[in-house]
Amino acid sequence: MALPLIAGALTVASMGLSIYKGIASKNAYDAQADTTRSYGEILLGDALKEAVRIEDAGARFAQGQKMMYIGSGVEYGGSAVITVKQTQSWAAAEARATRARGAAEYQYMRKTASVQEGMGRAALIGGIAEAVGSAGNFLSSAKFGGGGGGSKSSGGGGGSSLVQVSKGWGNNFSGIPGFNMK
Repeated sequence: MALPLIAGALTVASMGLSIYKGIASKNAYDAQADTTRSYGEILLGDALKEAVRIEDAGARFAQGQKMMYIGSGVEYGGSAVITVKQTQSWAAAEARATRARGAAEYQYMRKTASVQEGMGRAALIGGIAEAVGSAGNFLSSAKFGGGGGGSKSSGGGGGSSLVQVSKGWGNNFSGIPGFNMK
């Protein structure tokens, strides 16, 4: 009687550990997804700050160009105006590109976090499936006499099973729910 009880207890422990492994993996993937999402927000914030800095630097440089033209006695007009406007245009384009890069990095990190959450759900389902498989294997070997090797008549050696082992123990499984080995 002790051997089947031990086998049942080990199966239950294995099932619990499989489920725990799935839960722990899901929690780890969720934490990783949160970190990835936070990193995306940091990248976006940095890009927006950099864009403002670029616009400010471009405006200050264009203003400096204008002052140099005026200070040197050149009339501010014509090609001087075009040069200052072009400087401002380049700064604005660079700032737009920096904002777009930040937005793209942010979107990529959000998608990556979503994939990580999906991997966590898959790990949880895998842990539960592994536990169900352990229970099925235990019940199958207990009910059908499986356990590796086939029957004696098929030349497989007639592997041992809980049913075969229990014959020597008097088929006393009354304390284990779901086991009726008569």
